[in-house]
Amino acid sequence: MMLEGLVRRKNRDWRALTRTLLPTTVVCTALAARPAPLPPTSLPLRVILVANDVRDSMNLVFLHSTSGWKNYRPNINPMNYGRGSPIWRETMRCLHGKISTDTLWITSWEAPRGERAFAAAVTGECDDSDDAVGSWHTHPWRADSLQHPIKTRGLSVGDLRAFRSSSDRISLAQWDRDSITGAVRAFNGSMQYPMAVQVELRADLDSVLMASDSAATR
Repeated sequence: MMLEGLVRRKNRDWRALTRTLLPTTVVCTALAARPAPLPPTSLPLRVILVANDVRDSMNLVFLHSTSGWKNYRPNINPMNYGRGSPIWRETMRCLHGKISTDTLWITSWEAPRGERAFAAAVTGECDDSDDAVGSWHTHPWRADSLQHPIKTRGLSVGDLRAFRSSSDRISLAQWDRDSITGAVRAFNGSMQYPMAVQVELRADLDSVLMASDSAATR
């Protein structure tokens, strides 16, 4: 009888221990199955790299948008010519790309929906696809009193304000052939500006004849 009672007591203790440990085991398993958050040491983007074919097409868009920069536009007062007024309109495109370690590769672009171009601003909507990374726009040249081009060589205050309020990863501005500047949204939400923007160089062409500015630089 004593042995039988001891066995029953051990069984009760084992069942109580099982009831105590089982929920703990389930909770630990559920926590381990949750996706781990990005570590705080995630690599920041250090460079934006534009592929050769994308660079060529961006240059064509830029050259087209600035081809008549010395001509008067109907909506520009000729009296302001020589006072730094824009002589052409900005152009916007949506960017697609991929991230590899600390580099963001620009792989393609497409025209935005509902683009509205002005002398010193441009608006449009980009589709929210998996490889969408942001947008780029051209900066129109202005003329000085000698009709030489004045080039805006960085994102303007308005450009940066619009970028902060958007969900884009990057924002680029182009002011000449192969001349691009950019801003990047870091993994913690802060903005990095200016960001280095580089283009792939073709050893057989670019090393022999580097493209110069499209107009005299001041």
